[in-house]
Amino acid sequence: MLKQAVNFGIKVLLILLVSFCFITCGIEEYYFLPQVEQNQVNTDINTYAIVNIPRIPSEHYYATGYRIYYRIYLSGENNGTRDNPSFSSTYNSDYNYFYNTFNNPSNTTSSIPTITTFSGRGYYELDYYINTNGGILEFWFPATGLVYNPYVTLNSNNITNELKRYSEFVPSDQHHERFFRNTDGLKEAPDSTSRKNLDVTSSGQTEHAYAAMYIVAVGQNPQSFTIIYGKPTFISVFKLPNI
Repeated sequence: MLKQAVNFGIKVLLILLVSFCFITCGIEEYYFLPQVEQNQVNTDINTYAIVNIPRIPSEHYYATGYRIYYRIYLSGENNGTRDNPSFSSTYNSDYNYFYNTFNNPSNTTSSIPTITTFSGRGYYELDYYINTNGGILEFWFPATGLVYNPYVTLNSNNITNELKRYSEFVPSDQHHERFFRNTDGLKEAPDSTSRKNLDVTSSGQTEHAYAAMYIVAVGQNPQSFTIIYGKPTFISVFKLPNI
């Protein structure tokens, strides 16, 4: 009986020690952010897209909202679309990377973007943010820049926001170059020193310009205070209007 009591006491002690370790040893919680379903994105050729962005549930208290990442591709092709990727071999490579890494159902390895995932492929944030409430987001790219600049609206509230490139890649004295238009400034070679046009890639031909975009949920890890991401969802390829 004494031996059994000792063994029981040891087991209880071990359970208490393990429980204490889980409580005090900093076992890191896994912070998950939802993804916008691909079937919630609808497009019209390369001039329009509408995205039904879901509200992020309150249990994801560490979420801050949604961000949109883009990259500009110069091309000699006049009719590039999301279904006609031949306008840029670089775009095709980028698209396959994001799809196979994050969205391919046959990929059984769980991959989550990091802060360098997008910049590593030349993708950067739009100067436009959506909070955790989500909503109906619409993108409009006119056929010519003489009409108006490409813009985005949220929940059809008649408030249009002109789309703007990441500010660090446009010199302050060239404010007009921040809009998504096919300008001569886009054709200047990227410069890592001045950081100009780091969001632009060329196939050698530069008559036309396209922008590919992804939307992703973003938050902040409450333990490490680092940025965390959900899986990105492809929005579309838009043709930048010529001016």
